[in-house]
Amino acid sequence: MTVRGSDESVEARLRSGELACWCGAALRPWGRARPRQVAGFGGPEVVRPRRARCAGCGRTHVLLPAWLLSRRRYAATVIFAGLALRATGLKLAAVAARLRLPSPARPGQWWSVPASTARSWLARFAGRAGWLRQLLMAVLPLADAQARPVTAAGSAVADALAALEAVTAGLRSRFGLAGLAAHEVAAHLTGGMLLAPSLPGPAGNTSLSWLAAAGSS
Repeated sequence: MTVRGSDESVEARLRSGELACWCGAALRPWGRARPRQVAGFGGPEVVRPRRARCAGCGRTHVLLPAWLLSRRRYAATVIFAGLALRATGLKLAAVAARLRLPSPARPGQWWSVPASTARSWLARFAGRAGWLRQLLMAVLPLADAQARPVTAAGSAVADALAALEAVTAGLRSRFGLAGLAAHEVAAHLTGGMLLAPSLPGPAGNTSLSWLAAAGSS
C-alpha cells in the first residue's frame, strides 16, 4: 500500500486510525519492513517502510512511500525520468547516460545508471504501457470530469505517460494537490508494483475514496 507524506505524517495518521485497509477497516502499527538503500537524484537514502495490520480482516501491509516502487533500488523519480527520456525517442544508451546520480563515496562526482538496469525498466514498462493507459483512461473521469481527450503521443510508452500526466493534472486541480507527481499516481494505482514481475491489479485504488486519500501529506 502506498502512502504520501513524511515519515512523521505517516506515523501520525497510522496511529490515529486515518489509514485504512482495502476492506475499509483502520490500520494499526505492525513493526517495520527490512531496510534498503535507494539511489536518487539527491543521493542514496536508507529506507525502512512502516508495516501495518488491519484491525478488521487482519491483513498486513507494507506502507511504501509513493516515491518508491516495490523491489527497486532506485527512486521512482529516477525511473520515470528514464521513461520520459525514452518517450522522446532517445536510444537506451543515451537514456542511461543521462540518468546521472551523485556518488555516495566521492562528493562532487557523479555516476550514470547502468544500461542494463535502464533496459530492465524500459522493457517492463513498455510491456505494460497499453494496460496502464487503459487503466488511466478509466480513472481520468474520476480525476477530472471535464478532461479533454488524451491524444496519441507516438508510442505505447509515450501514450501511457501522456495519460498519466492527464490524470495527475486532474487530481492536482480537483483536490488541490499542487505537489502531486505523476510517479506517485502510478505508484498508488499499482500498489507500488508497476515494475514488479507480476501485477496484482488496482485493488480498488480507482475509487473516489482513493483519489481523496492520495492527497494526504
